[in-house]
Amino acid sequence: LPDINGKEVCHRVRADPTLEEVRILCISGMIEEDKIQELRLSGADDFLHKPFNIEDLIDNMCALLEIEPAATHA
Repeated sequence: LPDINGKEVCHRVRADPTLEEVRILCISGMIEEDKIQELRLSGADDFLHKPFNIEDLIDNMCALLEIEPAATHA
């Protein structure tokens, strides 16, 4: 994000009552555990490290949305 970081995005989304039910999945190449913890404390629901495979993305999104994947992964 060129003008804003993920932490600030989380803060802004969580500060808006109309976005109360929005789930935030942060995707980044960042691996420092303290930075990931900062994102979680800022309101991120989950974190996915880059690079990732599509199955991991689907699994994370389904978990956040509390739904079952449409198909079983091979």
